[in-house]
This record gives sequence, C-alpha cells and structure tokens, in this order.
Amino acid sequence: MKTVGALIFGQPRRAAWLLGLVGVFVLLAPWSLYDKLWGVAYGICPQRPGHSLFHGDIQMPIEARESGIFGGFVIGLVAIALVRRFRAMEYSQPPMLAVFIGFIGFMGLDGLNAIAYDLYLPTPYVPQVYLRLGTGLLAGLGIAGVMLPTFNQVIWRGGADEAPLTGWRDLGLALLFVVLFFLTAISEVGWLLLPVSIIVIGGQLLLMSVLSGVLAVSFFGYTGRAERWIDLAPVFLLALVLAALVLGASSTLRYFVFGPGPMPSLR
Repeated sequence: MKTVGALIFGQPRRAAWLLGLVGVFVLLAPWSLYDKLWGVAYGICPQRPGHSLFHGDIQMPIEARESGIFGGFVIGLVAIALVRRFRAMEYSQPPMLAVFIGFIGFMGLDGLNAIAYDLYLPTPYVPQVYLRLGTGLLAGLGIAGVMLPTFNQVIWRGGADEAPLTGWRDLGLALLFVVLFFLTAISEVGWLLLPVSIIVIGGQLLLMSVLSGVLAVSFFGYTGRAERWIDLAPVFLLALVLAALVLGASSTLRYFVFGPGPMPSLR
C-alpha cells in the first residue's frame, strides 16, 4: 500500500495540474452553472421544495438543513483562517468542544423533531425551514471545529500546537459570519442565489473531500507527509474522485427509483 501511496501522493504538481483541468472541464461543460450545482447536490439531497429556500421564485439546489451544514462548515474554515490557525493540530478545550458538540446535537434534535412530524407523531413544534437552516449552520461550524484538527493531524508532517478556535472572541467572530450568511440565505433576493449556492455546494464538496481524504491517506499509509500546501493537491484529487464515485452511484440509484425531479415529501 505504501508503494501505491507513493505513486498517488508523490506527484503534487501533476495532481495540481489535474485539479486545474477538472475545474476547467466543469466550467466549460455545456450545462448552466445552476444546473451543475443542482446535479452535485442531487446525489445526497432529496431537494424537496417544502424543505428548501427560494431566491425569488427559484429553488436553492440543496435543502435548507444541508445548506446550513455545508455553509457553516465553510464559515468555520474562513473564521479559523482569519485567526491564522488553519494548521492547528490540537482539539479545543472542553468548554469550546462542548459548544461544538452542542451545536451538532441541537441540529440532531431538530432533525428528530422533523422526522416525528413527517410520521404524524406528536412533536413539540412544527418544523420550520429557517430553523433547519439555522441549526444546520451551527452544526456545520461545530463540524469544522472538530474536523480540522483531525485532518491536520492525519495530513501534515507538523503544525501548530493549538486549537483552531481558542476563545469566546474567536467563536463570536464565527457566529457573526453565521448570522450574516443566515440573513443572506433567507433574503429571497434573486441575484444572491448563485453566490449562496456556490458557497453551499462548494462546502459540500470540501467536507466530502476532507472526510474521504483522511480515509484515503490513512488507508494508503501516507499519513503525516504533507509539508507544503501544494502537497494537498494529490489528497484532494483522490478525495474528489472518491466523492464523484459516491455521488455518481447515489445519483444513479435515485434517478432510477424517483426520477429526475425532487423526491416526494412524507408530509
């Protein structure tokens, strides 16, 4: 496996060129940008109108909860980059870690409430699209705070012996971005559809790449090798290939079972 890992991860510049070619191919593909974003989300999201946000009269390509998760993940990474701890190797202290886990748990509780409502079971409140988005954003932020140190420990040869978000000021900065994104996403302003959708779908691909990249690097026994940013190119190239295979398989299954449109709602 180490020999295979060397072949895959030993050519970062070539991998960077291939990533660039993939980007050019996607941009030049004949479909509209909105259709491409819808297609990326198609494999993992039911895309039900009643669970989705609209900008003008156009539906977002991914449902509100997933929009929150992936958007919140991007927001978390941006906040961490702004405080210059993108290569932090340590997990947050217990109080901050409890906040991250609480954010994820809050979304989980709202999701359970929504499932119970769909099954016509008693629920404490009627599910709301805005609440789906808000809890998803907090969960995505929590995932970023937990996942980034894991990614850094697996990928990098060395990094900073600190947590990505170390204090309440850092968390406040991230939450400010969450509020701004939330207000933008619910604004229903038509021209904001594409930038919000690009952030969300980009977050989907980024989170899938981070997860599959960690698994792939661990599988091939190539952990702790990256020293420069360009060394991440093979990681993300392989991760995108794995993500494409997963999305392709799930999209094909959904297409043959439910057809090309949104999946039916239970309620």
